[in-house]
Amino acid sequence: MARNYHVHLLTLAQVPTLVRVEGEWPDPITLSTGWFRARARPWNDQVTEPMIRLDRGGAEFLISVTRRIHELAGRVCYSPALFGSSSRVWLRSGFEPHAGLRIMERGLNPVASVASDIEVTSNSDPNWEAILEVDRASFEGFWSMSREGLFEALMTNRAHTLLVVPDNDAVAGYAIVGSQWGVTYLHRIAVHPGWAGRGLGRALVGEAVRWGAANGGRTMILNVRPDNHRAIALYQRTGFTDTGTELTVLRHQSG
Repeated sequence: MARNYHVHLLTLAQVPTLVRVEGEWPDPITLSTGWFRARARPWNDQVTEPMIRLDRGGAEFLISVTRRIHELAGRVCYSPALFGSSSRVWLRSGFEPHAGLRIMERGLNPVASVASDIEVTSNSDPNWEAILEVDRASFEGFWSMSREGLFEALMTNRAHTLLVVPDNDAVAGYAIVGSQWGVTYLHRIAVHPGWAGRGLGRALVGEAVRWGAANGGRTMILNVRPDNHRAIALYQRTGFTDTGTELTVLRHQSG
């Protein structure tokens, strides 16, 4: 018991030294103190500042993790995109809103037809370099994703799939879809700019809707940047409506 009391009396300046770090930055790392755990990796291949995922723990643990991250990787770090209720612990830990994403949804029962004659396949062993090539061509800077980020998105839900529009040995477009507890998530969708305007986005959304309904989904949700008017128009044409809610990425800057 004496040891536990000693730990509780430590100042916040001393707490980061108790955070155990597994791995070596800039590779993905795990940070823990007892039962509490967080993970961090570079935001993406272009924005190399850390993104922290808080698996278990409250504001004091997040403060200590953030200080440790600043020691390892610089002055700026980010949260994942969070719903408002999940943001509270981050706000109490000194993070501030940085970027927002609109949430759109549609029902999956009954499934409205999204007709397309474009071939879309489900790929359990994807060519990640080809997927990354499409993503890098479709998104720039902060909103692009690394291979680690794409794999995290794929593995978020128990049931998941990667939908691909093949282009010979390459990829023309892809979508990452997951389903859990009656909700299907369109986590990521991208079409190579060289294939823009040919209906690939509509075909991928249509196949995602059919997959979601077949895997127990009653509702499908997605997020989109408020200034991505072309994507918003596509989603509206395929049955999605704005929910009036947002996800927020938060940012922390030291000293």
